[in-house]
Amino acid sequence: MLQKGLKELGILKGHPRSSTSYNQLNPTSIGHYLGMDIHDCSVISNSRPLQPGVVITIEPGVYIPSTLDVPDRFQGIGIRIEDEVLITETGHEVLTGSLPKEIQQIRSLLNYGHQLRYGSP
Repeated sequence: MLQKGLKELGILKGHPRSSTSYNQLNPTSIGHYLGMDIHDCSVISNSRPLQPGVVITIEPGVYIPSTLDVPDRFQGIGIRIEDEVLITETGHEVLTGSLPKEIQQIRSLLNYGHQLRYGSP
């Protein structure tokens, strides 16, 4: 889905294995294990089975270099939406489920912060 959207915006061009590959724009993949000793640890394989008590991230992200041949409005931006997920005996629990992720929620949060700092418009 992310790859399709990048193609539609003209950011990802040509064959997926071209110089502007999807992996260059999305280096974080889907996520990683999370913990005091294992945050983003490369020695833990992504193929390792998840066990109850483990916390992982789900964090699709896009990072567009300012030197990439894309429309100016996309150059040099990056965005990542991250959730922390606890694996339980019966499934999972999204620990960050109540945090804002939708565009309108984020706009409201930014407007609220602006009002706190500068007063009401």
